[in-house]
Amino acid sequence: MRTLYHFPMSPFSRRTRLVLAHKKLEVSLKDARAEPSIHEEARKLWPLRTIPVLVDDDGRAVGDSTAISHYLDAAHPTAPRVWPTAPTALRSALEICALVDGALNTIIDLGTRYYALRTHEAWSKVQEEMLGRAQGALDVLADRAASRGTRTLTGAGWCVADMWLFTTTAWFEGLPARAASLVNIAQVVSIPWSLPAPLVKWAEGFRDHADVKSLG
Repeated sequence: MRTLYHFPMSPFSRRTRLVLAHKKLEVSLKDARAEPSIHEEARKLWPLRTIPVLVDDDGRAVGDSTAISHYLDAAHPTAPRVWPTAPTALRSALEICALVDGALNTIIDLGTRYYALRTHEAWSKVQEEMLGRAQGALDVLADRAASRGTRTLTGAGWCVADMWLFTTTAWFEGLPARAASLVNIAQVVSIPWSLPAPLVKWAEGFRDHADVKSLG
């Protein structure tokens, strides 16, 4: 049985689940937060030790949500695609996914991996430079979303661009409510970034999408 090691609230895990739902591929979920042994299983399967990790029916593992999405399109060509094939739509999807990951990874890193360095004299300049990139990416994405109204982003229908941006927007939007109980989340919230209102408005239009509702 196909298995996905995931973190239930992670935008990287949730977008992978959206890919699987869109392609109508059955999967057994293993919550890597539930038990240390499950997390350790996943870490042994993927050298970078990141989540999510997909173990396909043949027992082989693939890590990284973007790599997983490309793999599933190639491995299941008769299932609905998540990456567009038309050059213009594909270019747009690649651009959006790169901007999403650039913003998301930068903000997470500043609030977690690099947070202990915040008392260093160079922190303020480093944070300003890194956040400038991340906020710039979010602002460009907000402009793109605003131009689409309640429509999908590439003109190719619901695809990875929409999945990546929706899950990231929803994750950012939900951080304040989780900050009181999770130290890492509180640190991310303390970093001076902002979620543009047009992203929230655009994402609201897809909360009832069938794939999104399948996340529970």
